[in-house]
Amino acid sequence: MTPVPSTLQIHGVRFRICMMILCICTVIGVTGCGVSTDSQESSWNEAADPWSYSFGVHVFTEGDGRVLRPVWRVIDVSEHQRNVNWQKVKQSEVDAAILRIGYGHGNEDKYFKNNLAQVRVNRIPHGLYLYSYAYGTDFAREEANFVLQTLRKYSINDKTIPIFYDMEHLDDWGGHTMPTRPIQFEQIAKVFFGALEDAGYTNLGIYTYAHNMATRLDSDWLREHANWIASYSDTLEYDFAGCPDPHAWQYTSTARVPGVTGDVDVSVFDPRFFMSAE
Repeated sequence: MTPVPSTLQIHGVRFRICMMILCICTVIGVTGCGVSTDSQESSWNEAADPWSYSFGVHVFTEGDGRVLRPVWRVIDVSEHQRNVNWQKVKQSEVDAAILRIGYGHGNEDKYFKNNLAQVRVNRIPHGLYLYSYAYGTDFAREEANFVLQTLRKYSINDKTIPIFYDMEHLDDWGGHTMPTRPIQFEQIAKVFFGALEDAGYTNLGIYTYAHNMATRLDSDWLREHANWIASYSDTLEYDFAGCPDPHAWQYTSTARVPGVTGDVDVSVFDPRFFMSAE
């Protein structure tokens, strides 16, 4: 298990972890994406709640009985969720949130300002994502510049904040032809990552869904950086081959969470996405 400092900075939320918990986690051990995967008998089905607590940390039980621990329950939101009551979210069993910063370049999410302000006020650990419209490297560079401008605009100075590049299937738009080959998407992502890395941001990743990863994004470099995968099932089937820890799995888009109107995406996250030593 990677050593964890007793004092952690979690994007504005500072706390001291009890050494007993650290010892327990060390005994439990970690595998794969940094969470233990213990087999156990389970009668869980779609109507059951896969989340529980053990020794003060979240545990997720997959449909096949495999147990993931320790993990965080993380929602991602955008203007599609409209006004989120973040105080209620804070009081629920949500550990963190990923906020959409915008889409393409120059298109800030209409609720990003409010969402960011409220997760700060309520001291909710958080990350960001940009929905990409890039059809080439020049557009990807503009997207990266837009993200950097928005980070400066809202004084987001933590260089370890999780930032995800959302690469999904898009039809041709605005007279632009979208790429069709993995090498083209790889070049796009490399430009985006390079611009943010040059600015000092270190906690970067790609979000996509398993089928897209197996087709349009099927390259070694993209697999290495695709650390947040959507695969809507009660059991994680994607293996994150070639992708170093930490990992995240978005397992549903139809969850209900107090404070959020309607459906919302929920993911199982390795807590290390949100932790940095002070």
